[in-house]
Formats: sequence, C-alpha cells, structure tokens
Amino acid sequence: FSTQFKNRWRLNGSFTRQSDNISYSQLRGGPSFILPGEIGFNLNLSTDQSKKVIFYTGFYNGIGDEKSYRYNEYWGELDIRPMNSLIVSFSPDYSLNSSKLEYVSTIGNSNDVKYLFGKLDMKTLSFTFRINYTINPELSIEYYGQPFISAGKYSVFKKITDPHADHFNDRYHIFTDNEISLNTPNNTYIVDENNNGTEDYSFSNPDFNFRQFRSNLVVRWEYLPGSTLYLVWSQGRTSSASNGLFSYGNDIKDLFDILPHNIFLLKFSYWFSL
Repeated sequence: FSTQFKNRWRLNGSFTRQSDNISYSQLRGGPSFILPGEIGFNLNLSTDQSKKVIFYTGFYNGIGDEKSYRYNEYWGELDIRPMNSLIVSFSPDYSLNSSKLEYVSTIGNSNDVKYLFGKLDMKTLSFTFRINYTINPELSIEYYGQPFISAGKYSVFKKITDPHADHFNDRYHIFTDNEISLNTPNNTYIVDENNNGTEDYSFSNPDFNFRQFRSNLVVRWEYLPGSTLYLVWSQGRTSSASNGLFSYGNDIKDLFDILPHNIFLLKFSYWFSL
C-alpha cells in the first residue's frame, strides 16, 4: 500500500507471506532441504520532499515459521538542502538477525557426510554520509563515506539428520554439552558423538566480527564544453576478528587504527568537433 497525505508526507508498506519451500543450496551441495515458510512486514514514512529538510524512516520485520528465524531492520535518512547547489545526507541502518539454522561446515566423505549448523545471532550497523556540492555548472564535488560494522555469534550447534522431516525441529539433532566442547586454545569445537571420550571430528569456531570503511571523493570539472576532468580519491579500511561480540565503539576504534588503502585516480576527456 502507498498513500500521500495533504501535507505531502508519504506512507507506504507491504506484507508478504511465503509458504514452505525446497532449497537446493541450504546444505551447500548436499541434498535438498525443506525451509519453513515466513511472513514479512515493512513500513516507510517520508516527509515533504519539496522542503529543504527531508526525513525518511522505516523498518522491516521478518518471522520464520516454527520460530526458525527472526529478522529486524531499522533505517532512516536525513537530507538537508541549505541551498539548491548543496545536498547533505546522513542515513543509518541497524539490523538484528537471529537464525536457528545457519550453515557452519561440512564434515566427512561421500559415505558419511555431516552437515553442521548453528544458531546465529548477528548485529549489523552502518552509517552512510553523502555530500553533493555543485559550485557552478562546470564544477562539482561529491563525497561518499560509510563505516560498516557486523558481528555474529554462534551457539546451539546441530547436525542435519532428516532434511525432509514434517516438522522443522525434527530435521536436525542438537549436540548436547556432553557431545560438544570448545577447545579454547585452538578456538575449535570438539565433537564426541558417542560419548566415549574420543574426538570424532572438529570444526573451527565460526564467530566473526567484520568491519569496513569505504569512502570516495570525486571532483568533476568540465573545463571545456564536452571535455571533462575527474579527480578521485578512494579510501578503504577492512579488518576482522573472531570474538562475535558487537561493540560499535571498540570496532570503530579498531577499524581506524589499521592502515588505510588509498587510491588516487585522474581521468580526463577531450571533445573533438568534426
């Protein structure tokens, strides 16, 4: 649905329903798997777009059948246009994802393959900042910057036992505390399925932290009609960790402590009149 009020504010949203479906990629090359259905709802609100200050906000909620997953995302944007030649925008985005069945690893050979999954709790936060400034019809400056932070922590590990069982919870076996343990020095999980005190197999701790910052500064100058010069500065920073703990302040500090990757580009074109 979508509507516009008399004050030119806008409201729109949607509701979706998906039934159970068969996935051929859930087990990463293994047999097909029946995924539970899901429902989703999103809502968006924006103010009068003819004003010098414009605000957008919205959210999305997704819920899987049989409590298979829960996803929430919230976003917003603030656009400020103090003059016709200058636009400044700031847009945050925050999401929380809790999934009972997230792929971890495949263990074994063709005669005895084990597909391992876990419950994933993930948080992601990003901020996008833009500036568009047109100094005159021939000269303009554009800037884009976005810090991105994401952290995921796994728990309740399980193996797939019957991918086509009637009920979602019957399609896997949850490892008990006696069957799985964390080897802290090696940061690996040890699995002893028959409880005989001997390791049957192991897999790396899948917890993760991912941080990234990307920015671009572009100066465009049309020095002659049809002939243009571009000056570009692009900077990127990427780092990762494996504790799975979300801390925006600490993650941002760690991200900007690393050495950036800078790229400088010069591009020009000349228009010949024939």
